[in-house]
Amino acid sequence: MKLIYLDGQTPFLRLCLYVAFSLFIVSFQAHAATNTTLTLAQAIKKTLNQNPSLNIFPVREQGLQAERETAQLSPSYRVGAELENVAGTGQLSGTKSAELTVSLSSVLELGGKKQARVDVVDQKLALTQIKKQIASLDLLSTVTKNYIQLLIDKQRIQLAKEEVSLAQATADEVNKRVRAAIAPKADYARAVAAVEQARLNVSRVEQRMHAHKMALANLWGEMQPQFNNVAGSLFDYGSSRSFESLFERVKNNPSLAFFAAETRLKESEIRLAKTQQQADIDWSVGIRRNVDIDESALVAGFSVPLFAEKRAESAVKSALAARNEITFRQQDFLLRIHTQLYQAYTAREQAITSATTLRQSIIPQLTDALTQTKTAYQRGLYSYLDFLTARQELLNAKRDLIEASADALLLAAEIEQLTAEPLLIDQKTEGTSYE
Repeated sequence: MKLIYLDGQTPFLRLCLYVAFSLFIVSFQAHAATNTTLTLAQAIKKTLNQNPSLNIFPVREQGLQAERETAQLSPSYRVGAELENVAGTGQLSGTKSAELTVSLSSVLELGGKKQARVDVVDQKLALTQIKKQIASLDLLSTVTKNYIQLLIDKQRIQLAKEEVSLAQATADEVNKRVRAAIAPKADYARAVAAVEQARLNVSRVEQRMHAHKMALANLWGEMQPQFNNVAGSLFDYGSSRSFESLFERVKNNPSLAFFAAETRLKESEIRLAKTQQQADIDWSVGIRRNVDIDESALVAGFSVPLFAEKRAESAVKSALAARNEITFRQQDFLLRIHTQLYQAYTAREQAITSATTLRQSIIPQLTDALTQTKTAYQRGLYSYLDFLTARQELLNAKRDLIEASADALLLAAEIEQLTAEPLLIDQKTEGTSYE
């Protein structure tokens, strides 16, 4: 497979495409490509562009941008008016002794509160971007696993059809012996029933594949799949990296970046809480008009709350505790991801070993055994049960091969989700489009 990328795509999208491509090598000739054959790259591109679950992040970013604009605003100005010595008694009756004060007031923020507010919102925006990457990576894993499931279905259908063919061939051989009066009719009835059961199995697997196609198409918003086939091989595992190398690449997992971004957010919240330790100054300035003496004067005032540092102390402690909690959660995450990665890595290696042994040793021997059993059955040396057993052993081995190969690819998808890095080491990254 030639691995090339899309122009203008974000580095994360290119990484997503690369991670998915590295699961297995999709090779096909130009004349074989049709509009109804889906590639993994196409499935990924459609899903990342059209899946509704990713549309919430632009909306969240719009909300945070509006919040940032609010955070940048300085304290508002207030215009006030105060009328004194009105409608009293004696000398203060009526309005002859009235005093009218018109003032302008506001708050003088100290300690860098505005910039601290803006920094908090900026860190929230950065955290939202990482959440989008995590959601995209999870979605990528879902697409890849669904795609692999279709490759599994293809092989299961092929095996089911092979089972029909073998069952029919067995029935034909049994029928020959029944006609020659050297085998009971019950054997032929059982052989015919086996053919019908095999055909039912083909129908069942085909129906399951259609359901899996539907599930895959739903990921990019299509209610019905617009493809008939998927490109790729279930039995190509490639050469993987060592476990130590993979764990080293865990640092590329967006979840770790999430912890770092969350830490920066908490530190911004700590700085914002500390700014509350420096009290703001409420000020006002205005003009007072005394009607009694027909004179005006300038008035001004200010006020400062007391004990601001002590009142903000609890908020600072709370923010510090929230930041320290992230460190322990990150350590726990690394331990859990190490366990998951090791389990997936060793299980994949075992699956590849099993599949290789089945393909290179067990299945060829069972194929030869079936041929010899068939010949012996035709000569009357083996019973129908022996013939049936040899056939079933071969089919079971091929079924085990499919399951082992499926495990290898699905575990590869899990490993790449954990590391956010390609598992295989024989892929290239050059190019500007995909094929």
